Amino acid sequence: MTHESTSESVPLPAVHISMPTTPAWVWPVVLSVTGVLAMIGAALDITHAKLWTLLPYTYLGNSLAPLPYDGTVVWLGSRAPLWQVVVIGTIGTVLVEFWNMDLLTRILARDGTRGFRKHHFTQSMLRIFNKMPFLTLIGTCILPIVPHYPMRVLAVLARYPIWKYQLSIIIGRSGRYTWLGLLGAFVPIPTWLLFVVSVTVLWLGWRHAKKMNAEGDS
Repeated sequence: MTHESTSESVPLPAVHISMPTTPAWVWPVVLSVTGVLAMIGAALDITHAKLWTLLPYTYLGNSLAPLPYDGTVVWLGSRAPLWQVVVIGTIGTVLVEFWNMDLLTRILARDGTRGFRKHHFTQSMLRIFNKMPFLTLIGTCILPIVPHYPMRVLAVLARYPIWKYQLSIIIGRSGRYTWLGLLGAFVPIPTWLLFVVSVTVLWLGWRHAKKMNAEGDS
């Protein structure tokens, strides 16, 4: 693995974030249209409805307000061809990540987030991120438990190129969906247990984020 460029290893000031040039409505429209078309496909093709609905569910499960997603991939591992689950899941994730990054950029470009951008904790995390951004992004995409959401924020603050970010998504998420699908294919896990574990993990993540936010305001 070649060493990443010097400009990526040195933290940027992250004081000013430019607004995206793409109109704000573009990605919501893309996601809405493709999601509706997928649901129509599910209604017309009952046999493969699970795969059709995976696309819009991927949008929801990988958005900034996620639903339990990993458990769904495990569940599909024994009910659909693995390669199709991985391809649809990865394509859906790439599409929704365009919207995620666009929305985060608009939020972080606002004057009201200047304090957060300049906070010593944010700058410390940014310095760590900039040492190995590409590998860090892949790692948080493919590993269980490790949250990927903070990496989106750091990628925006670091002005990380969107094409490199999306490449890390393709590599990391396709790997994650592969091992999750294989887990479902070879290990008989009850549906109720998948649901309980997924909801618990989301709840713990929400609780941790709320605690950090409270500590930051104190």
